[in-house]
Amino acid sequence: MTTMPPKPTTFTVVIPTYNREAFIDKAIRSVLKQTCTDWKLLIMDDASTDQTYEKVAPYLTDPRIQYFRMEENSGISKVMNQALAMVDTPFLVQLDSDDWLPREALSILKRYIRKDKKNTALFYGNVKIWRVKRERCCDPFIITHKQFHNKYDFLQYNRWMVAPRCYRVEALREVGGWDTSDPYEGRIMEDRRMILRLIERYPVKWINRMLYNRTKHRGQLTDKEMKSKRNRLRRETFQYYLTRWGGKYKPVYGYKGGYLIIKELKRVRRSHR
Repeated sequence: MTTMPPKPTTFTVVIPTYNREAFIDKAIRSVLKQTCTDWKLLIMDDASTDQTYEKVAPYLTDPRIQYFRMEENSGISKVMNQALAMVDTPFLVQLDSDDWLPREALSILKRYIRKDKKNTALFYGNVKIWRVKRERCCDPFIITHKQFHNKYDFLQYNRWMVAPRCYRVEALREVGGWDTSDPYEGRIMEDRRMILRLIERYPVKWINRMLYNRTKHRGQLTDKEMKSKRNRLRRETFQYYLTRWGGKYKPVYGYKGGYLIIKELKRVRRSHR
């Protein structure tokens, strides 16, 4: 009797983490509770100095769960590129270590992946934001995202970053992974910049379901210096892509919550000689 080979796993959930001992247990448990069991879990520790490993260690008896520690603190993009080199599944779901997935998240993502005929590079949904007060998650509110119909549509998007980010691994590799060539070596805006790399070549798909829980807490506060760095990189990124895409539009900049945004794109009129 011939034994059928096991079906390949669809998802690798990657949890990049740095000093999130207070949160990572919830992130891991949310993967274990998924109604879809078609996953592996890769925990990428960016050289934490707290008790992150001690929190993770009890879960490592599960053969689906792998832990990798970077030799030195390297920043999110280098961590994700290391994870990308290790992944052997067709899809990678990024789960930040202070967030968690609803139980049906992977099942819903898989349903849409099965129906996909467009070589879609990114699937994302809606997000519930939770404020953390006295170590409790409370006062949630929903961020409903949208379908991006073209690359300019996403370039101007100035709401919370889309999540979950379920990437097609082949597309990530084809665009060269996460960019670390900027002055901050990919530590800032890695999510937006990755999607810009993808959306100029591939379609993306919004799923109008709540597929991600995100926390808002003191450890995420951005000081004036970091906000200035972010705005500098945002301007450089906006200008880079507008030029790369043919210089068809001129941006009208503004600020929202202290961050630089594109308020409007004005068509550049070409003079005819």
